[in-house]
Amino acid sequence: MKKNIYSIICALLVSITVPATAQKITPVYSGTLRYNTLEKLDSVKKEFSEMLGKVYSVNLGKSLKTQYIPEDKEVVITKNGVSFNVTKKLDKYLFLYTTKQKIEILEYSYLGKVYEMVLPDLTLYWRIRDLEFAKRFADDLVYFQNMQHFVNLKDAEDFDLIAAKYRALKEKPPISEDERRFIVQANAMTQSKNYNQAIEFYEKAILLDPTNPMVYNNQALLFVMVGRYDEAINRMKKYLKLVPDAPDARSAQDKIYEWEAMMAK
Repeated sequence: MKKNIYSIICALLVSITVPATAQKITPVYSGTLRYNTLEKLDSVKKEFSEMLGKVYSVNLGKSLKTQYIPEDKEVVITKNGVSFNVTKKLDKYLFLYTTKQKIEILEYSYLGKVYEMVLPDLTLYWRIRDLEFAKRFADDLVYFQNMQHFVNLKDAEDFDLIAAKYRALKEKPPISEDERRFIVQANAMTQSKNYNQAIEFYEKAILLDPTNPMVYNNQALLFVMVGRYDEAINRMKKYLKLVPDAPDARSAQDKIYEWEAMMAK
């Protein structure tokens, strides 16, 4: 009898200490893109913060130690991704927009059904009754994954207006001294083959004057030098919107076609 009780206790201890990866895991939901406009960002951010409060527990990195979600669930939209608090210590976790993994909710048996989502260096868990909250959490992450595309669309719409006003000017605005300084510095960095630094100087020139065609053309070529073809295409398209009748317009458009092929590799 004592031996049977001992065996049962050992079995229970093993079941408690066995990690989720040793259990049968079944995908039960894949995040979907519910919205496709940047105007929904505020509402998605608010919902995401609420859904973060529905998370049962988290594992950070490879640690098996479970840490619970803190009361402070601030969600911050950054240039590179979405950051939020996941531990009592208020350490920020950054979910990068470039994280292109499939956002899935997995189910496994662990003293009852448990739902989890595995992200880079972070695993989140929900209780059995919280599956619908987990699904909305997954959808919000998919929205964040696609947000940079929405930003680019809005940027394209705004630039169309800027370009139209520029083309309508009989006299084009002169280059300011500050803009000229950044252009000269960009050219110097290009000569020394410091292409990333040159790109940054051109970006500063663009902030001062977003209607200088030459800057977009030059920056596009630099983006190609560092393998950033999507940004090169973006800049060359802006160049053509500003000066669609430029002598090298045909050549510029052909470059865009070439870079699109390079991206498809």
